[in-house]
Amino acid sequence: MKILNHTFFATKLAVILLLICQLLIFSSCGEYERLTNDPPEINTFTVPKEARYGESVTLKVGAFDPENDELTYTWEVSAGTLTEGEGSEVQWTAPELPASEIEPDQTVTVHVVIRDQGEETVSKSASIVVFSKSYRVAEALSGSYELVRTQLAGETTEAFGSMRLTTATFTREYQSNGTFFFGSYKLIEPFDAQKGTIYWFSDGSTEPIVSTYTWDGELLVLFWTATSTGHVYQKRN
Repeated sequence: MKILNHTFFATKLAVILLLICQLLIFSSCGEYERLTNDPPEINTFTVPKEARYGESVTLKVGAFDPENDELTYTWEVSAGTLTEGEGSEVQWTAPELPASEIEPDQTVTVHVVIRDQGEETVSKSASIVVFSKSYRVAEALSGSYELVRTQLAGETTEAFGSMRLTTATFTREYQSNGTFFFGSYKLIEPFDAQKGTIYWFSDGSTEPIVSTYTWDGELLVLFWTATSTGHVYQKRN
């Protein structure tokens, strides 16, 4: 009986020790996996440097995990809207342009966090400059000008005056008769920094006076089709 009891207790102890060893092994394996799990790595990050107000663009990130874990992606933007897509590719729409269509550049930050199954993360950020084409062209035209000549129905006449443009308003004054104008203007598509159409709203008028313009960085030529009148302005240094 003593031998049987000794054998029984030895067997029971062996089973318990085996279970403890297995627990230690499994625990050590889990700890080992946790300690040896490497974070994901980003190899590409496709974000445009610029976008126009209201424009939709695609944002992409390329990443891989050393342990081939499944990855999850979390995108954040400081302005605008994430509209479509998930994972490594999403659609982003820039903030809408105000009704005035004159708005300075705005910098938007894009941030993405990538997480693997071991809760390791990697992140990346970039900036997008959101711009208004109207503002940039108006900014290029802004400044003070001297009227150097006027043409009426093809005939050049002597004229003296000045004009000042900002990104939103204009002032014009002709010394010959003291006429003074103040108001706002709007660039009409299509236009660029060299030529286009302008709607002038003088003294708060809701009906625009239409002119075209050409601009070479020094001379600004305004032509008013309705009166067949052209004004050539030279920008002051």
